[in-house]
Amino acid sequence: MMFSSDFGTARYQSDSGSGSGETGNSIGASGGAVKDILAEKGGDIHTINTSHTVSEVVEMLNSFKIGALVVADENNRPIGIVSERDVVVGVGKEGLAIFDMKITAIMTADPICCGPDARVYEVMQKMTNGRFRHMPVVDDGKLCGMISIGDVVRKRLMELEFENEQMMAYMSG
Repeated sequence: MMFSSDFGTARYQSDSGSGSGETGNSIGASGGAVKDILAEKGGDIHTINTSHTVSEVVEMLNSFKIGALVVADENNRPIGIVSERDVVVGVGKEGLAIFDMKITAIMTADPICCGPDARVYEVMQKMTNGRFRHMPVVDDGKLCGMISIGDVVRKRLMELEFENEQMMAYMSG
């Protein structure tokens, strides 16, 4: 399932500086924004609901070649997130019987979300501190994308490369 719908009840973590009014591809000391990542990769997000089994989660993760799915309720609001790591932990606790259980047995409820104006370095810090690798992006109560730690690291490396080039140009001036 794929959709981008109203997600007013998603837990939203605002970031300092997220309302800076910057647009476009902002790189530099202030860091880029999550919206820059979404512009590069697109806003498609795969979702699932609680009626599905862990086996179906594994099938979808493999089919889409992704690491996590947003769990949505009947009103298309995010109520959780389920990742490949959740599956592994479930197998460790329940054995192979986990594959016949509903995804509520393994999902992480109440996912931490960010807005599209959140700064990349702040999102990276939240993901690192929280020890999670996927974060839904919510704008005005609507799910508008999903970013991974890989997306964030890639963007941050591009920023550092740009900053390095600027410093080298300044020094050789």
